Amino acid sequence: MSSAKLIGENEDVIRIMSIHKSKGLEFPVVFLCGMSKEFNMTDLNKDPILLHQDLGFGPKYINYDEGESYTTLAKEAIKIKSRLELISEEMRIFYVALTRAREKLIMTGISKDYKKEISKKEELLTLYENKENKKVSENIIEKNISYLDWVLLVYLARKKEIEEIFELQVHTKKEVLEKVLKKEEKKEIDLSKNLEYIDKERMKEIKKKLEWEYEGKILNNLLTKTSVTKIKNMKIDLESDEERIEYKTPEFLKEEKALTSTEKGSLMHLILQKLDERVNYDETELDKMLENLKKKGIIDERERKAVDIEKIIMFMKTKIWKELKSAKEVHKEKPFYINLPASEVYEEDINENVLVQGIIDLYYVTEKRRNSFSRL
Repeated sequence: MSSAKLIGENEDVIRIMSIHKSKGLEFPVVFLCGMSKEFNMTDLNKDPILLHQDLGFGPKYINYDEGESYTTLAKEAIKIKSRLELISEEMRIFYVALTRAREKLIMTGISKDYKKEISKKEELLTLYENKENKKVSENIIEKNISYLDWVLLVYLARKKEIEEIFELQVHTKKEVLEKVLKKEEKKEIDLSKNLEYIDKERMKEIKKKLEWEYEGKILNNLLTKTSVTKIKNMKIDLESDEERIEYKTPEFLKEEKALTSTEKGSLMHLILQKLDERVNYDETELDKMLENLKKKGIIDERERKAVDIEKIIMFMKTKIWKELKSAKEVHKEKPFYINLPASEVYEEDINENVLVQGIIDLYYVTEKRRNSFSRL
């Protein structure tokens, strides 16, 4: 590999650097940006203890009994001294920035309310006016803590004298955005007229490439893993254009209103799940089971009363219950995973598979190992 090219001082390039890095260098044109940024006074305002090489340290006074803290004369003295030293140092740095350009210096800054800031600075200049030498008072400089503030103060104080070497331009946000967002009108060009020399076969190939679409783009919006409940809800949404919104009933309303059909269905599902196929249930046994569920906090009194015992007894007279009692294996609430063609789930002609997960409420194995009952 060849060695890196070293850029000399006189190369025709744009350099981006800090003011400190530019010390000792000169350039034809210099942009001094971000002048509205205020000097960092955070340490002076937030630190509980201030240190100074000459004045020592100035801590806060803390009243532990009342849980309050107060500033001290020592801390305020160091704060004032450190602030003046910081401003002096920033002046020296600003002088370096102002003396880097040989031909032209462009300074930029942002103001939230330019007219208001100018008005305040004019008031300060009038208040601390020095008619003899027209210098900006130190009191004003201490109150303004950005390079842009200092430049504007000098401009307002010596406007007539610096007109030949200094020009102030103000651009509003709207004006800047209009220039940035302004677009030239583009004329539509018929490329086919410029491509007449290309043969038809070649044009077909170009058109095919330009109009190409990814065959599996529909897969971007499909889930590779889903559940039985999601599939069921998706089918319902496709059949109805109306938006369905379900709200969970607060506990304090459940005591006042009867169970909804959905709640009754969920309750019946729970009771059937808790049935023990080894027990010969009658109304007395069912009452005991419901009371036990209530004591365990699985159901409340309102739900206990809503259980339709007669329907449960009717279920116990069915062939399913009889087979369940004599089954060799009984399994409840078993999770399952199955790979299905995506076309069966999304009703789209897609040659992909979708992993479907769910829970089988109940299945059992009889002696013949072929009869089973399940509800997804």
